[in-house]
Amino acid sequence: MECSLTSLIEINELCRAFGSLEVLKRLSFTMGKGDFVSIMGASGSGKSTLINIIGLLDNTFDGEYRFMGIDVKRLKENDIVRLRAKDIGYIFQAYHLIAGCSVRDNILMQTHYAHKKVSEKEYRELADKLGIVDILDKKAGVLSGGEKQRVSIARALINDPTLVIADEPTGNLDEENTKYVSDIFESMHKNGTSILIVTHDHNLAAKAEKRYLLSEGRLTEVSDE
Repeated sequence: MECSLTSLIEINELCRAFGSLEVLKRLSFTMGKGDFVSIMGASGSGKSTLINIIGLLDNTFDGEYRFMGIDVKRLKENDIVRLRAKDIGYIFQAYHLIAGCSVRDNILMQTHYAHKKVSEKEYRELADKLGIVDILDKKAGVLSGGEKQRVSIARALINDPTLVIADEPTGNLDEENTKYVSDIFESMHKNGTSILIVTHDHNLAAKAEKRYLLSEGRLTEVSDE
């Protein structure tokens, strides 16, 4: 299967099992560059398994997965690590920040993995957009949940990735911070960022251009009707 020039992700007949438990069953999915996609599904439906594969964290699957036209199954581990660091930004529900490091170090650490240089101007502009300039020297461990999520978003965006993957990004936030983070995703999309969100938040999912339900190991597109 050839990847089109506008495709970012093309998955065909994807299967993933853990022992005798088949989690993903001949799943097919396409995502274009610049798309904003949300995936919903019950707990245990395989959402995390799917985004771990899409995010190049799990390469033990059957079927075909092409990322930016590259056949992922043919890549060596070192190539996967470089591709993941350079082209994919992650936003996690649990933040995954290093508590004893400053906000600045947590964000810039991502640039070291990707072997990318970011100017002070670029870095501060991003921090300003996310409202975290005033906390750059604070330790991540003392931040509120909303602040931690904004820092994790900055970390995901610092390398200007091709794809941003968000796993339950508002799951630990109150209503005010949920709206703030949701607005950030809308702004990111307007700026051309490709976004894939897994969420239980119906309001956040509804902001996506394309919405899917993961059930019984397969994805079904959800219409507006």
